[in-house]
Amino acid sequence: MTQQDNNAFAERDYRRMINDPDYRQRLIEDPKGTLSETTGYAFQQDVRVEVIEQEPDTICMMIPIKPKGTEAQVEQALHKSTERTFDLLFSSGIGGYFIPSDKLKWVLRDMRRSWIRKLGLKL
Repeated sequence: MTQQDNNAFAERDYRRMINDPDYRQRLIEDPKGTLSETTGYAFQQDVRVEVIEQEPDTICMMIPIKPKGTEAQVEQALHKSTERTFDLLFSSGIGGYFIPSDKLKWVLRDMRRSWIRKLGLKL
């Protein structure tokens, strides 16, 4: 799949989210079920998907996972998380995914591959 194909694929999805009110509402009410139906990907039971509808007057903030362990382990985890933290100052119209772990990064990649296959596109 070329970068141009990838961009076209993503653009179709974003257009649908913006222009199809029923699809948008289903994503909000049942994100896992709707994404499974749309992409053909079967999520594992222990994976949650949450959709936050962007509003023009609202800042969305994601709070990091509270680290566990000894004080030294907590300090190490906090240091590691601050290295990954970045601000999206202007994200209107972009949308996207915030992924808290490497494991879930692969879930998203597998979901996208499933979706591409379901649409009959080549990887």
